[in-house]
Amino acid sequence: MNPLITVIIPIYNAEKYLINCIESVMNQTYKNTQILLVNDGSTDHSGQICDEYQKMDSRIKVFHKENGGVSSARNFAISKADGEYMCFVDADDEIEAHMLEELYKCIINNAADLSICGHKSVCIEKNDKIAVCYHICTSFQGSIQQFLTVIDNFLASESIQGPCGKLFRTEIIKNKNILFPQELSFGEDTVFVYRYLTHCIRIGSIDRCLYFYMKRSIDTLSTTFRTDRMKIYLYLIRLLENLLHEYHIDKKHMIEKIICGAAISCIGELYNNRVELISIKRRTIIKDVLLDERVLASFRKQLSNNIQNWIVSIFTNLRWFGVIDGYFYIKEYTRNNLTAAFALIRKCISSTE
Repeated sequence: MNPLITVIIPIYNAEKYLINCIESVMNQTYKNTQILLVNDGSTDHSGQICDEYQKMDSRIKVFHKENGGVSSARNFAISKADGEYMCFVDADDEIEAHMLEELYKCIINNAADLSICGHKSVCIEKNDKIAVCYHICTSFQGSIQQFLTVIDNFLASESIQGPCGKLFRTEIIKNKNILFPQELSFGEDTVFVYRYLTHCIRIGSIDRCLYFYMKRSIDTLSTTFRTDRMKIYLYLIRLLENLLHEYHIDKKHMIEKIICGAAISCIGELYNNRVELISIKRRTIIKDVLLDERVLASFRKQLSNNIQNWIVSIFTNLRWFGVIDGYFYIKEYTRNNLTAAFALIRKCISSTE
C-alpha cells in the first residue's frame, strides 16, 4: 500500500466554498489519505459542514478550536498529522484529481524531499465572469543547490512562495520543528517554505497546474494598509539571501529586482480604491518605503530595468515624494478606468450577439 499522506485544511468562515474544497480532496486518485479539517473558530456554518463530512468519510478528522489565525490552525494540524507526507490546501481552493498522485510520484521518482506543481489562479468576478491565469513552474529534478541556481523561474511563476501545491516529508517538518510564524501579518507561508528548503537534499517539480487558487473579487478586497508590509518583504528577502549564501550562489541582480518589485507593490497598494488615505499619509508611507537603504540602493542599480524604476529612483534622490505620489495616482487611476471601459465594451459587444 502507498504511504499515508496527510492533507491539512485550515478553515475560517468558508461555508460558501468549503464543500468544493473538501470533495476535491476526497476524490483524489491517491486514496490513502488523512484529511485534517481545522475549524478555526468559524462563526458561519463551516463547523457543521466539517462534522457532516467526517460522518461520510473515515479518512476525515475534524478539530474545532478558538480563532487563532491560519498559522495557528496549520501548526495545530501539523501536531496531529500521522502521514509520512504532508500537503496543505486552503479552504476556498480546489485541487485537480491527480494532484496528490503526481506529487507523490515526483518525490519517489526523484528521491526528493519536496515536490512542487504549478497552479491556476481562477478569478471570479461579481458577475460570475471567470478569468484563469496559469502559473506553470519549470519541470525540475535535482539537488537543492541546483534548484537554487534556477529559483528565479519558480519565483517568477509564484510556485515557491507558499505551502500549497507541494508535498512535504512529515519527518523533516516535525524533526526540525518547522512551523508557520504566528507573529507575522502576512508572509508566513514563505517563511515556512524557505525554512523547509534549508533541510532539503533534493527537489522535484511538475510542469502542470494541479492546484487551483480560487480568487473571488468580493472576498479579496482589503480596506486596510499594512504599515509593516515592506519590513516583512525585506525579512523574507533576507531569508532567501541566507539560503542562497549557504550554497555560495550569487543572485544579487535577482534580489535587487525583487526588492524593487516589493517596494512598487507596497506603494501600489496605497491606491487601492478601498483603502482611504489622504495624500499626506500616502507620501509619508512612500517616503518610509523608499528611503530604506536597501530599497534605495536596489533602485539605483536597477535604473535601466524599466522607466518606472528610473522615475522612482530619480525623484527619491530629489526627495520629491509628491511627484512619485502623483505618478502612482495617475497610473492606478488610468488602469482602473481602462479596466472599467474594457468591461463596458465587452458587455456592449456581448449584448449585440
